[in-house]
Amino acid sequence: MSFFCLRILVFAGTYVCLIQFSSVYASDLDTQREQYQQAKSALKAGRNNEFQQLKNKLTDYPLYPYLLYNEALKRMSSLSPDDAIKLRAQLTGSVLEDEFFRRWLDTQARRKRWQIYVDHFEPTTDAERQCTYLRALFRLGYEDKALAGVPELWTVGVSQPKVCDPIFDVWINRGNLNSDIAWTRLKLAVQERSTILARYLLRFFPRAEQPTARLLYDVYRRPSIVRNVNRFPDSARGRYAFSFGLLRYARDEASKALVLWQKHRDEFDFDEQLANRTQNELAFWAARDGVVLTEVNPKYTYETIERIADAAIAKGEWEIAYEWLDSVEDTERYRYKWRYWFAKSLQQTGLNGAQEVLEELASERTYYGFLAANEIDVPLRMNARSPTALEERSDKFLADIRIARIFELYKLGEEDNAKEEWSWLLPRLEDDAAKHWIPYRIGQIGHPNHAILAAFRADAVDLVETRFPVLFVDEFKKYSERTDIDVTVLLALARQESAFNPKAISPVGARGLMQLMPATARRTARNIRVPQPSLVGLLYTPTNIQIGTYHFRELLDEFDEHKVLALAAYNAGSHRVKQWIKDASGMDTIAWIETIPFYETRNYVKNVLAFQQVYSVLLDAPTPILSAHEKTIP
Repeated sequence: MSFFCLRILVFAGTYVCLIQFSSVYASDLDTQREQYQQAKSALKAGRNNEFQQLKNKLTDYPLYPYLLYNEALKRMSSLSPDDAIKLRAQLTGSVLEDEFFRRWLDTQARRKRWQIYVDHFEPTTDAERQCTYLRALFRLGYEDKALAGVPELWTVGVSQPKVCDPIFDVWINRGNLNSDIAWTRLKLAVQERSTILARYLLRFFPRAEQPTARLLYDVYRRPSIVRNVNRFPDSARGRYAFSFGLLRYARDEASKALVLWQKHRDEFDFDEQLANRTQNELAFWAARDGVVLTEVNPKYTYETIERIADAAIAKGEWEIAYEWLDSVEDTERYRYKWRYWFAKSLQQTGLNGAQEVLEELASERTYYGFLAANEIDVPLRMNARSPTALEERSDKFLADIRIARIFELYKLGEEDNAKEEWSWLLPRLEDDAAKHWIPYRIGQIGHPNHAILAAFRADAVDLVETRFPVLFVDEFKKYSERTDIDVTVLLALARQESAFNPKAISPVGARGLMQLMPATARRTARNIRVPQPSLVGLLYTPTNIQIGTYHFRELLDEFDEHKVLALAAYNAGSHRVKQWIKDASGMDTIAWIETIPFYETRNYVKNVLAFQQVYSVLLDAPTPILSAHEKTIP
């Protein structure tokens, strides 16, 4: 066994050496795996002597830190600071390092060992731990320092953990809270839509300032109040409340909000920053509502200019679209979307340069790259990285015990711990090749959903076969043939919905490979006369693929075989899509996609269309982005 040093900074500015594998060591892995499992069982059962004997045999095993960590959990409250620091050093190179130290500090707080807690506390974004630290300082007599830390924690737009309340109460009772701080937090609260917090904050305004604070709260709850302009005083807070209310109102009544602003803005002494921000955001919402603004303002944000151009393109106002797109700063012109639509605007207005832009864009493996390739009729470019060079360096990468640890965890079925390790390690690796090898290898050993996510985290965009695995093909083809749906779009759907994780369960309850909501799955099952699946049954891949495919067939039938509308409905629901296309008949479909109000659905549709093109290449089954009948909205 040999050793090497990696530049991993630990506490006190020291460096540590990590164990490097040798071929002799690798041959002992099976034995060590068995001993590791025995050690875990012995620790769990309280057979300490047996555990210690096994642990001592495993000091060079990649998962040795897990034995140390789990042993420490059993005696966390008895670990002295010196013990904790020593153990933390032994855990260096693993996600367990910081996790252990946080848990040890939490134990000190629960045991009310405040001096130890303060002495070893480290900066964190965790509000509960921050408040615990301030309370510890206060208890130890460092009152000024403790109270000085409160404003940053108090002045946020969401309610903080209850552990913060005691130190907040002391800070407030000592007269540190004034109406300016309360106003700042009230603004944050209404921006975050924290209704209960916003109402609570009204109590902190003196009687003379209550009306304006209440006005901001009221216009947050009922944005139409802005139509009564006389309610808003021409003061800094009154102007902010009017601006905020207009922007809230604009989400439902964009055109009316813009008219109100244009009619009444000069009645207020708006500062330039607030006026520009209000004007910019109102323009954004008006464009999202289909209003084509003709007066170009290059001071608008890129997002607003893009949205205005989208509205113009959707209505075929190409000269206006060109003028807006041409006003974009040079630093923003790298974007795929801008390049595609700028080229189209050049085409439509008879200007030169479109071909050059489209040819360059067509070399990219992106949604807009595929659109450009289709536009100029050139083959799709995958730009896939060959795994050969990565394979040749496998032994080198596995020589890093941090990487070896990931794959030992997978080998032992501890997928969640493996994911924690690579999530922690990838941003810390300086070697891009090692970063890319990790997701490639994860995919090779049969964890495609983890591989897809790891490739994203590692920015390994050219690992095409890792990012787009071809899985469950026989099952997809079976139902593809029965429903007359192209298998490439089914693979693209599964890739988008779950990244091929058959056990995926979303926060709202969508389940399985095709992310079916239980009620939707039951309805489709009834329609196709198959047994209605249980919640567990929806995680069974053949069942999920069958019902998911037939559900997509139902949507295709509902929207006259228009794939784009069916995809949008799969994500957002048929009722929303019908609202979105109500006034869009005859509109270019690619342009319509840009007008989809929901950001999630808009990107969802683009992703599936792009993924389908990738799978059409991988399966050697050329498939047009859109069929002839799909090129316009019916």
